[in-house]
Amino acid sequence: MDDLAKLIERVMRERDWTLSTLARRSNISTSTLHSWKSGDRATGSRGPSPALLRKFAEGAGLTVAEVFEAAGRTIPAPMDAESEGRFLHLWRSLEAEDRRVIEATMQAMSERSQSRS
Repeated sequence: MDDLAKLIERVMRERDWTLSTLARRSNISTSTLHSWKSGDRATGSRGPSPALLRKFAEGAGLTVAEVFEAAGRTIPAPMDAESEGRFLHLWRSLEAEDRRVIEATMQAMSERSQSRS
């Protein structure tokens, strides 16, 4: 199992890409990838955001699970299209303040889940 820095190095080596190429393909700044590669992860106390990790996975041609595992994050559970559609329908029906409350609750639950793993 690679950690995130080793995963970045492996992708660059196997594909013969520079950090700039990887950054461009992932639509992530070179400085962000450099901080991940150097082990600094200067992207907040919890490490890289899930959104950036997903962008990296897509750009590097890796699975989301592989990238999240390397970053030490909880691997997101799959969601089928029907469930996602129901969730988005409900989400869109909420007022802005209710969305903020739900988002804060979900964030707290996610952080609690990550702290247990």
